Amino acid sequence: MLGMTKIRFYTDVPDPMQLMTQLVAQALDKQRRVTLYLADEAAAQAMSKQLWHASADTFLANAMADEPLVAMTPIHLAWQPTHIVQDELLFNYQTSQPLFFGRFRHLFEIVGSDAQEKQAGRQRYAFYRDRGYEIQHIKHS
Repeated sequence: MLGMTKIRFYTDVPDPMQLMTQLVAQALDKQRRVTLYLADEAAAQAMSKQLWHASADTFLANAMADEPLVAMTPIHLAWQPTHIVQDELLFNYQTSQPLFFGRFRHLFEIVGSDAQEKQAGRQRYAFYRDRGYEIQHIKHS
């Protein structure tokens, strides 16, 4: 289907924040804009800190999606749908599928190794599959 969101699932991820940091760095190398959709503001703040301190030679400029200057940064951190201002790459780290995912070109689902995360991930996978989305699955282990 032309124009459908491309979905990639990463499962059994031991350190989801570290994987998101690596994937975001790769996206920035390709001049892409990224939204990280996190559980709440505290998770967004923790992820922001992780991105700013990723490594000595990496600069991953980011901003909370509800900040006035967010449009000036390539990485947006959001926890509410109303915060979403771009539609290129979406990294979901919430327990449910974002209802607005269809507006994005690419959706990355990050599923940790915790039993509850795995169960929620299976439900999201089934949701996308049952609606005809092509899903690339990468099992981390």
